[in-house]
Amino acid sequence: MLRPAFCLLTGAALAVGTATAIAQQSENASDMRCFNGYGYTLEGGDYRYTEHHEQRLADGKLRDWDVTYVGRNGETIATKQLEFADSDTVPTYTLEIPASGYREGIRHEGGEWTMFRRESRDAEEQTKTFTIDTPMAADSGFDPLVRQRFDDLTAGQTVAFNFAAAGRQAVIKLRAKQTGTTTFEGKQAVVFDAELDMFLVNFFVDSLKLTYDPDSKRLLEYRGIGNMHNDAGEVYPVRVTYASDMPAEARSAGAPSAQCGAVNG
Repeated sequence: MLRPAFCLLTGAALAVGTATAIAQQSENASDMRCFNGYGYTLEGGDYRYTEHHEQRLADGKLRDWDVTYVGRNGETIATKQLEFADSDTVPTYTLEIPASGYREGIRHEGGEWTMFRRESRDAEEQTKTFTIDTPMAADSGFDPLVRQRFDDLTAGQTVAFNFAAAGRQAVIKLRAKQTGTTTFEGKQAVVFDAELDMFLVNFFVDSLKLTYDPDSKRLLEYRGIGNMHNDAGEVYPVRVTYASDMPAEARSAGAPSAQCGAVNG
């Protein structure tokens, strides 16, 4: 909003995603931000899940971030925990899908960065070490990177960066640029595209499209490869909207409110 990242991109996790989107946000305390994202298939526009986000900050800086994915039956279908203690844009994280046993993420131990992925509960874990080569992002850290370079992007510059995609066990080179403007909930918004290297285009999508509020720099909508798997066990393109009001289809499917603690309480 971003296997994120491209499974954000990732996802997103891009993730997404997989973002520091704060639309439909509630704050129970000065160090908490909570909000929802609503995921639809990119083709057909069918509602699939709600992302419930809870972020914790220290001195105004994002420290850790929990995401709970709630499906159409109101049950949790996946969880993701991210920590930003070691990098503002490359979080350590774990994404888990209980139904299949799928698991992926990034560790930082003993000064070494490692991507990991497990395809199923009985599968062996795959790992790949990498180094931080700035500018660089991973999973939902894509959003802080966009925010850091927001002025460059809106000034017409193309921003090249590396993306650590744990779901693909690879570091991918991307280029982001502003491609237009639009409106979101009646207000002006800007659209950025992130383009992948040509050899990956057929596997993912032609590009990732992210819509931002130009004033608050909030992510409003994400279009691209998602975090969740279809019945064949494959990630699929999604549209995740960070709408200020919960859509009727999400409400009827038992989606949690955007309030902090909504999933657990």
